[in-house]
Amino acid sequence: MKKVLLGTTAIVAAGMIVSAPSAIAAEKIKLSVGGYMEQWFGYVANDDGAAQDFSSFDVKSDAEVQFKGSTTLDNGISVGVNVQLEANSNPGDQIDESYIILKGGFGEINIGSENSAQYKMHYAPSDFGIGMNSGDQSSWVASIADASGDSISRGGIFRNPFGSTYVEVNRANDSEKITYYTPRIEGFQLGVSYSPDTAQDANAQPNRDTVNSDLVMASINFNRKFGSTSVKASIGYGGVTDGPTTSSGSDPENINLGVVLGFGGFGIGASYAQAEDSGANTGEGMNLGVNYATGPWGVSLSYFHGEKDGTGSVGAGTLDGQAEHDTFFLSGKYALGPGITAAGTIGWTEWSSDDVDLDADVKDVSGTYVVVGLKVSF
Repeated sequence: MKKVLLGTTAIVAAGMIVSAPSAIAAEKIKLSVGGYMEQWFGYVANDDGAAQDFSSFDVKSDAEVQFKGSTTLDNGISVGVNVQLEANSNPGDQIDESYIILKGGFGEINIGSENSAQYKMHYAPSDFGIGMNSGDQSSWVASIADASGDSISRGGIFRNPFGSTYVEVNRANDSEKITYYTPRIEGFQLGVSYSPDTAQDANAQPNRDTVNSDLVMASINFNRKFGSTSVKASIGYGGVTDGPTTSSGSDPENINLGVVLGFGGFGIGASYAQAEDSGANTGEGMNLGVNYATGPWGVSLSYFHGEKDGTGSVGAGTLDGQAEHDTFFLSGKYALGPGITAAGTIGWTEWSSDDVDLDADVKDVSGTYVVVGLKVSF
């Protein structure tokens, strides 16, 4: 038996040596440069507190430079890389995402710092102006402070049901992970992600006694056209499978659902997300929207409602009580040329809380805003 195993090993090794030149013969990866830039100008009429004035004109921006490249080996497997550099100063995360991509008849594998399958496979209504379901409204409407310095907590608006149905369990976002996507069959595709912990751009070994670890995120979606009608639907789940030994109760988990229908130039969609056992971020959110696009023009009408339980902690500037969030958008776009789009949004957002420690005049804070901008992709 030992001789058989040694012989088999020698044959496998020889086969790898013989096939190696074929793989090496593939062309080396060459990077291309792409990305996007968005510049926005607008005015907001915001509720103000004592010694506070948030009502004004403002200029806001978002930009990213992306380096991408791939090569196809002689065995048909494609190997690629994707590195995304924040084009605005961001000391907390200057490199947004960085990962390797493997593609073949088996599907696709991503390894590195990237969003999970639950996030990337989710479907939600389209917005044609600033991003409602990505939390852009939080940049335009502030939550004002009372005389004690306390205000409605809006923490967790990104990648969490309070402000988005594009969720990640424990708000893991671009943590180091491995993701596998199956080939799409009859419109269906499955994706599964595993992340050791929520850390990004870190090679430190996680201490599973003190941090949420071994995160699993998965999604299945459907995308298919039937004549002039398109149907997109998704179901996603994320869970922490190994919580800290010092914690009590269940580990964090979440779900998200979405469906988007298209009829010619018309689109209608709805999405929902819920987070459980996630501390202050436990809650739910939903997004509804309709849109119409023809030629270079497009218009959309959208609504978002989010809730979160909060922790009820008290102290100047640290309140994290139960809160609600409502946003309405009327947006439009016009394609000026390839990769260049003019867009605008008329929006209204309200943050509210029933926290007894907040002064009455800051429990409900709202703002109305008009924003126009230019989106450029390259």
